[in-house]
Amino acid sequence: MDPLKNPSEPRPDFEALMETVRPRLRAFLLSLTGSEAASEDLTQEVCLILWEKREAFDPSGDFRAWAFRIGFLQAQNYRRKTARQNSRELPGDELFEHIAEVTTERHGRDDEDEKRQQAVLTCLGKLRTAHRDLVLRRYQDEHSLEQLSSEAGINRNAMAQKLFRLKRTLLTCVEKQLTILNRETSAS
Repeated sequence: MDPLKNPSEPRPDFEALMETVRPRLRAFLLSLTGSEAASEDLTQEVCLILWEKREAFDPSGDFRAWAFRIGFLQAQNYRRKTARQNSRELPGDELFEHIAEVTTERHGRDDEDEKRQQAVLTCLGKLRTAHRDLVLRRYQDEHSLEQLSSEAGINRNAMAQKLFRLKRTLLTCVEKQLTILNRETSAS
């Protein structure tokens, strides 16, 4: 029984709700920041905010969606602060918001889909920003090889090879993440 998915079930205490959503929230924040340290810090901040606002939470509402929304806002603040500190422009707010959308769509999926999605997002978060953007532009936004290679100033075959290597890297990472997630699930 998952009280986060079925609001008609009796709801556990607020702390239990937070602990249930915490691993997914951390993976969500990792996918948005690409940093283990930042995702852990942001998870702590979000949990503190959730705790401080616990009286405002409607028990008939979707706790996970509420937590993810607060997480998204904290991640946006983190990105802005980091950009200011490094005196640089923020890359692709649209991409950032799209990753957040895709991640929050996971609420209705079964456990195996959830694990696969978490593994993919974790692995995307481990890629360098330029590589992550390239993969997402090709496979999520469906940009053509010709368009991507033209923008990068390399020939089509070189771009195809680069994308092949990135896909292979992601696949290897996802397989390792799934092994870890399955081990954690069987240990619980």
